[in-house]
Amino acid sequence: MGSLDGVLALDKPEGPTSHDMVALARRALGVRRIGHAGTLDPMATGLLVLMVGKATRLATLLSGVDKTYRGTLTLGLATDTYDRDGAPAGPPREVRVSEAALREAVQGFRGTLSQVPPVFSAKKVHGTPMYRLARRRTPVTPVPAQVTFRRIDLIRFEGALVEFESEVSAGTYLRAFAHDLGETLGCGAHLSSLRRLAAGPFSVEGALRPDELRALGREAATRIVPMEEIPLGLPTLVLTAAGTHALRHGRPCSFSEVAAPGPPLPPGRCRLKGPEGRLLGIGEVLLQAPSEARPVVRPRIIFP
Repeated sequence: MGSLDGVLALDKPEGPTSHDMVALARRALGVRRIGHAGTLDPMATGLLVLMVGKATRLATLLSGVDKTYRGTLTLGLATDTYDRDGAPAGPPREVRVSEAALREAVQGFRGTLSQVPPVFSAKKVHGTPMYRLARRRTPVTPVPAQVTFRRIDLIRFEGALVEFESEVSAGTYLRAFAHDLGETLGCGAHLSSLRRLAAGPFSVEGALRPDELRALGREAATRIVPMEEIPLGLPTLVLTAAGTHALRHGRPCSFSEVAAPGPPLPPGRCRLKGPEGRLLGIGEVLLQAPSEARPVVRPRIIFP
């Protein structure tokens, strides 16, 4: 059986919540400490990255990666949730949109922009998720956030249906994209389907379906990517025994306590390994002072 610390990729079906998938994994693996690295709405399907055991400490790194989606939106009707599960936000509108006009409108969303999240979302206002306030009919003003559309490809445009594929920064709402595109085109729109294909280095290809997870039970541990193999895209420093001792006690270490420093590393985060090759955690390379070139390594996340 594999390690119970690491990352497990699930292929979420339509209907269950992300929390439902976490609960299923807890039952199947017999592990309580499991979280996910990015919510999928009940309507959405596809890749849900689960962090198991010690890997939950990597939440900020794993949830902050770019994500790739394929989805469809329907022109002619806006909803209060910005997707097909919501109530109509007004009467249906006639769709008189050419493909050229659609492509020009989509072009305006490429790059970094300010996006207003849906009121029916988990974004918090004064510590309360907005969807709870919206359900109570409590007035709420969403706070815009900077998001980046690295890529938007139109796959199909037929009648009122638009199929697209997009690579976006973490925290981007494709529901908001559908709504905003509809407003730009003057006919309204809502998101009608969404599938997450990838999140950073992880892909939905080969991800476990819920029925497979149930059937495997604790044997699903063999499908967990171990801590040492989680692709974080960070350089790795191997520490001496003295450097390991310092970091485990919350103290920084100097480069003299790095067993194999290699070429000078720029300031920033790095993976830390002990002399035996075991992953210790995540550190940060810092210069001792702006005028000095002698770096130190400070602990940021240290595993027990």
